Amino acid sequence: MPRGKPLDVPRELIEAFDRSTRLTEYLVAALPAYVWQAEPLQGEGRSIAAIVAHMQSLRRGFAKMGGYEPVAQTLSGRTPTQDEAVEALRQSREALVELFGGALERGEARVKGLPRRTVDMLTYLMQHDAHHRGQIALLAREFGHRLTEDDVMRMWGWKKLP
Repeated sequence: MPRGKPLDVPRELIEAFDRSTRLTEYLVAALPAYVWQAEPLQGEGRSIAAIVAHMQSLRRGFAKMGGYEPVAQTLSGRTPTQDEAVEALRQSREALVELFGGALERGEARVKGLPRRTVDMLTYLMQHDAHHRGQIALLAREFGHRLTEDDVMRMWGWKKLP
C-alpha cells in the first residue's frame, strides 16, 4: 500500500488474504521434487503433497459452500504433482478472493452458506494456510532442504512474491 493513502480495510484485507494464499502457491512451486511425496521420517503424519491436498480440500469446500461456481479442482484421494497442486491452489485462491471480496464490497458481514462471518473466514483461512506452511517448511528441512533466504524473506512479507 502506498504511503499517504487512506485506510481501506475491506480492500487491504482482501489483499492480505490474496498474498497469504499466493504465498502457499509460491512455497509449493519452490520445493524440490524429492521432498514433495516423501513420507515423514518418523513414519507419522502426512507427506507435503497430502498436506497441500488437505489445504486445497478445505479451500474448495468453503468456496463451494459459499456458492462459488465453478468449483476449483480437487486434489483429495490422489497424489497430485506440484504443478497440479499450484494450479488447484490458484483456482481456489481466485474463487475465494472473488467470493469474499464481493461480500466486503457489498458491505455484507457474511457469505451465505459459510459458517462464520466474512472477516472470521478470511482470518481462519489465512491462519490455516500459515499453520500448514510451517509444517511444510519443517518437513522440507527434515528431508534435507533448507528454504533459501529469499524464500524466507518472502514468507515473512519482506520481499515481494514473483
